Order: sequence, then C-alpha cells, then structure tokens
Amino acid sequence: MLSGGFLWGFSGTCSQYLFMEYGFSAQWLAAVRMLFAGIVLSLFMIVRDKRQLFRIFSDKKDTAVLLVFSVFGLMLCQLSYLTAIFYSNSGTATVLEYLFPIMVIAFVCIKTPRSPKLRETVAVMLAIAGVFLISTHGDPSSLVISKQALFWGLLAALTTFIYNAAPEGIIKKYGSICVTGLGMLIGGVLLFVIIRGWRNTPDFDIISLLMCFIVCFVGTVAAFTLYLRGVGDVGPIKAGMAASIEPVAATVISAVWLGTKFNLTDIIGFAFILAIIFITAGSDTEAQ
Repeated sequence: MLSGGFLWGFSGTCSQYLFMEYGFSAQWLAAVRMLFAGIVLSLFMIVRDKRQLFRIFSDKKDTAVLLVFSVFGLMLCQLSYLTAIFYSNSGTATVLEYLFPIMVIAFVCIKTPRSPKLRETVAVMLAIAGVFLISTHGDPSSLVISKQALFWGLLAALTTFIYNAAPEGIIKKYGSICVTGLGMLIGGVLLFVIIRGWRNTPDFDIISLLMCFIVCFVGTVAAFTLYLRGVGDVGPIKAGMAASIEPVAATVISAVWLGTKFNLTDIIGFAFILAIIFITAGSDTEAQ
C-alpha cells in the first residue's frame, strides 16, 4: 500500500515532466491513461471471469451508478488532477486533491443530519488554513498559484470524493477491479471522443514513451493493484493512511527531479492538509 501511494506520486511527477518538456495536454494524457488502464483491467477480468465483467449491465440501476462513477468520478477526477498539475506542479495538485475528506465530512453531516464533531471541525479549519497558505503564502492580498490551479485542484478533491463514494454498492456486488476497469474504459473512451484525441497526438520519443508507460501502467494499473492488496491485508482505513505518502512522494520527487520550488509556507500548508487524513481516520465518516 505504501508502494501504491509512492507510485501514484511518482506518476504525477512524470505527468508534470511531460507537460513541461513535451507540451502534452492534460486532457489527452487523462484520456489515454484511463483508456490504457481500462483496457488492461478489463482484459484481466475477461481472462479471470468474463461473465462477472458484463453482469453489471443486466441491472439498469447498477449500470446508471457505473456511468455516474465513470463520468463524474473517474473521468473528472483524472482530468481535474492532471489539469491541476499542468497549471501548478504534482506536489501542489496532489495535496489539494487530498482535501477530499472535508467533502466526506460535509456529505455525512448533511445526510445524517448532524453537526460536525470536534475532530471534524479541526480538520475543516486545517483545510482552510492549508489552502490559504498554499494559495497566498500568508498574504491575503496576493495569489501565488494561478486561479486555474486552485480551481482544478479543489475540483480534484471533490471528484475524488465522488470516486470513492459513488461506487460503494456496486463494488461490493461486482468487485473493485471489474468496476474500476469498466469505469476507466467508459470514462477514457468518452473523454477521448470529446477532445478528439486522435487529432491531438503529441510527438513521441523514447523518453516520452517511457514517461507515458509510467503514468498509464505503473502509476495506474500497478499502483491500483498494490493499493487494493493493502486494503485486503490491513483494511481501508490503514491502507488509506499509508497511501497518503502520495503527496509527500509527489512533492519530494518534483523538488529533487524537476527543481520545483517550495518554501516553508508551502510545506506548512501541505502538512495541515495531510494532517486531515490522520485526524479523520477511524471516525464514522469512514463508514458512510
């Protein structure tokens, strides 16, 4: 599970490299990443149990949930996360994405309904403080990251919440690999058609092909498989906490490899947001 989180962070930095050095578009990379992962995971399910892969389409309600998960969860999550990297860097984008527990708290409090508990209130305050420090460096009169980066980063957090919450029922019924494989495939095909990806294929060389392989296979298929194994071994709460190495890995690799500059205010803001994972772990928001 630590390996899965690290590979996610590493692939985010590889995406940043492709944007910086090769002029890749976030939309094209998101579509191809989802297509590749969807094809690989779906082929795996066909070999293992073809009937299980397509059984979900026999239930109209489950099919509708799958489509919501594919479009508003996976597709928008991948697109917003990579676009946030495009406008900022992999470390900042990944940290902003990890604001999604705040969305979970809001959802649970509205659904129950109830007021936030003390630890949840603290988490919300840390989230506000973290975003403020990252986006302004403590000066409310200035914005140190672009409005686009902030918007897409916050959208990545929202869609990560949808990605985690929407498919809970169908994952229990059909399995996570089946649901995620079909979700990636559906979302990838839809996005590729929307952006007309066949008309915007970037130029490739050995390095860019290697980076694409890392993003599409190592950072998606392999990382996802390792994370699922961790969930099976120690449970979703501990696995989720271990996966929070992702923003740490993305930040460190981006700084060391690509020379991305982070100052003390950024690091404090990152720490505030990462603390949310540990503060909310084990609360009843995890079970909703």
